[in-house]
Amino acid sequence: MLLAALYAACLVVGFLCGATGVGGVLIPPLLVLLSGLETHTAMGTSLANMFVLAVVGTWMFQRLGLINWREAIPLVLGGGLAGWPGAWCNARLDSGPLIYILGVVIVLAGVCALRPPSSAAAENAHPFWHGRTGLFCVGAVIGFIAGLTGVGGGVLSVPWMIIVGYAPIVAVALSMPFQILATFSGSLANVASGYLDYELLPGLTLVVLFGFWWGVAAARRIPPLLLRRIIGLVCCGLGVFLLVRQLAS
Repeated sequence: MLLAALYAACLVVGFLCGATGVGGVLIPPLLVLLSGLETHTAMGTSLANMFVLAVVGTWMFQRLGLINWREAIPLVLGGGLAGWPGAWCNARLDSGPLIYILGVVIVLAGVCALRPPSSAAAENAHPFWHGRTGLFCVGAVIGFIAGLTGVGGGVLSVPWMIIVGYAPIVAVALSMPFQILATFSGSLANVASGYLDYELLPGLTLVVLFGFWWGVAAARRIPPLLLRRIIGLVCCGLGVFLLVRQLAS
């Protein structure tokens, strides 16, 4: 019964990931609550699942012509370099304070994404945040957080890219290749530490992928401003969820 509830919840998470690039942060708590996995193993299994999702998502959005590799590669390199040290720290630190920080950051990102888009702000941010150095730095910071917490990274990269002027669907598309190296390097560290459930991972991944495909199809039909608002609301909701859950634990 709990396994069926887990798969149903992860189907919804997959849809959110496909439509908004955000949602992977829900998988670790779902695994803890509905499968009984220990927190570090839940985070490690979630990160491995997000690696597969990122590979498939990159292929899907590339076919749609939505990935600019000149912008994607610095994000990918930064995330790949930082994912391993993030997962290494995860294995050695208490996750409690980290969850509080992550929750606050996600809420702030969501609030910023909900603000009306400003072309002037986007133009002012262009020289650095749309350049290779800025994209690499952001990729490294978010990649480290991804490895540290077991989230895919889109929950932070998508609202940030929207804030500095990227179209919502492009921000979702760019979050996919970014997550490949970040989640791969982090997963290698989790395998080395023994924080991966090999029995649960295949079924979990298939369910999330189905929901993801469904979400990508839906996102292409949602007006950009509405999609931006949905992403902002989902981020705020996820951040509050993390904070409330941590306070109650």
